[in-house]
Amino acid sequence: MVKVNEVTLKAAAYEDVKKIVKEVGILPLSSFIPDHPSLESITEHEQWHTGLETDPWLWRDRLPGDGVAAYGRFFAKKPLLISAELFPLIKNLLEEPYSVEERYEDGQLPKSAVELYQAVEDNEGIDVKELRAKVGMKAKESKSEFDRSLIELQSKTDIVIAGISERLNANGTKNGWNSTCYMTAGHWMELHGIKTNTLPTPEAKSQFRDHLQECYSSAAGVYLGKVFKL
Repeated sequence: MVKVNEVTLKAAAYEDVKKIVKEVGILPLSSFIPDHPSLESITEHEQWHTGLETDPWLWRDRLPGDGVAAYGRFFAKKPLLISAELFPLIKNLLEEPYSVEERYEDGQLPKSAVELYQAVEDNEGIDVKELRAKVGMKAKESKSEFDRSLIELQSKTDIVIAGISERLNANGTKNGWNSTCYMTAGHWMELHGIKTNTLPTPEAKSQFRDHLQECYSSAAGVYLGKVFKL
């Protein structure tokens, strides 16, 4: 297998990025992994925020909606796309062996994170505006705590960004910006027929280490090795 090379990877259309995500495995939106492609680096600046089918900003939500890639802030607090093929292994490495409730009781999670998770679990595909209302965090002063809890749950693959919902007015006409939607990672995987990875941690780490050595540059491998404590 040829190692990932961001110089040769270019996406002009949605079908291009679908192939690239499968090839790359981990595709951050912005370039922060050393010597590794990002959605930003494989597209032209002029493509972004046009609202057209060639807009990568729209692709980032379409990919999880189509089951091509999981989307979320899984590490480094940065938004990432992880291919459906690689996500079960990544989830195995990042997830906690204890439930959200058990982690709260152990002092590892704030109560707001538990309430957020329960609201998502009870309303799979909930959009962010409704989610803030459900957990009583609509006020501006609650935004920082809300965002921190969302990132914490994504970093352990408890939840993922599942796509977007369109804001519609009473007449059913689009009105305002689209809204990000969330699902539990387990539901997203089940929805798209993605099997869980149940390897014991040492074997899962070994499998991911082999993947890094085979597919990624040395610099990217070193960086991700530290992230996943390989």
